[in-house]
Amino acid sequence: MFKFRLKFAIQKLLFLVSLSVFRIVFWGRKKQGTVIGNEEIASILYSLGQALPNSVTVNVANNPYYKFNYDYHIGKYAITRKLNVYITPLLLGYLAPQYKNFIYMSAPGFLCREVDGRAFEFKTLKKLGCNVICYFTGSDIRSFDLTREFSKLHNMDVITSYQHISHKGIDLPANELVRKKAAEAADKYASAIFNPIVDQLTYIKRDCHPFLYFADKDQTHFFPEKFKEGIRKVIVHAPSSPIIKGTPIVRAAIKQLQEEGYDFEYIELIGVPNSVVLESLARAHIVLNEFYAFVPGVFGIETMMNNAVLLTSADRDIEPTLFDGANDAWVVTPYWSIYQNLKAQLESPMAKLQQQADKGTDWVLKYCTYEYSADYINNVINELEADNHAESA
Repeated sequence: MFKFRLKFAIQKLLFLVSLSVFRIVFWGRKKQGTVIGNEEIASILYSLGQALPNSVTVNVANNPYYKFNYDYHIGKYAITRKLNVYITPLLLGYLAPQYKNFIYMSAPGFLCREVDGRAFEFKTLKKLGCNVICYFTGSDIRSFDLTREFSKLHNMDVITSYQHISHKGIDLPANELVRKKAAEAADKYASAIFNPIVDQLTYIKRDCHPFLYFADKDQTHFFPEKFKEGIRKVIVHAPSSPIIKGTPIVRAAIKQLQEEGYDFEYIELIGVPNSVVLESLARAHIVLNEFYAFVPGVFGIETMMNNAVLLTSADRDIEPTLFDGANDAWVVTPYWSIYQNLKAQLESPMAKLQQQADKGTDWVLKYCTYEYSADYINNVINELEADNHAESA
């Protein structure tokens, strides 16, 4: 903890010096626009930047699966990644006097979060008249202790049942404490919070907005030609982390169906660029997503964008922040039902598969587009602005 406290102290000093300088430089300038940072998760950071007007993006990491451009891509070069502990507090001091809204994507802050869960920077931004919006994406906020209690209560495996195997140390008490501090800081200082309240069980006590997706409607298609009767059915599974996505059970189901004589093409993709995944989804009839989560995730959305039948454990009866019609958009498939649900889809005529795939694509076009999500977030920001004016009146 000493090394974190030392790093935090140095960063606070750098931030306050930078802030003092740039408050003078930008004195009298009206705050406007939005800063979105600091880590790319499944293209959401980039998508938010594209969706929100007058916004800038900050990425402190380097995601090998995406080749997007960001306004401040600290993680792009090895030297800046090594120096980001010094760069990010200086950058925050530069941005804070200029921008009204700060959207924190996932875990990283501009300063070391291990000490106070980002409370200091949230509190300082609030004092400067900024709105702080927290957008949580999974293990940045999900409590292992609370999720394990949920698992026992409902007698079912969940993501934390296996995550500690593929991500060593993620369930250590020290890491749980950091997530608890992050929840407490968000509870106390955030102007708004986006978090699926069951899938990402947390110590946050306030109401949360739903997790939003940013599908490009121009890249969302119906593919009636791939559902012609007589075509060999294509099944795709593309796990980002095989153990926590249920890949061993998926392989068991695939093997059993092959042994029973079912004829299909099975494509499994691990560690490949997103462009390769999308090419396979365009051919797919059936897609096996993840089976310990209660939301569809970005891959699930990409599946429905490409007009394929989605099998996933996402379930609106468990995760109430999912939008209306979610359980009709895909085939709700808990991990113990993978074999039987996949078998049922293989036995279905192409016309029925197409009908189910179309429901998913329609749902994405209704609730998951850039336009829908941008409107949603802009409405949240506008409400915050209205509240700020009311308080200052």
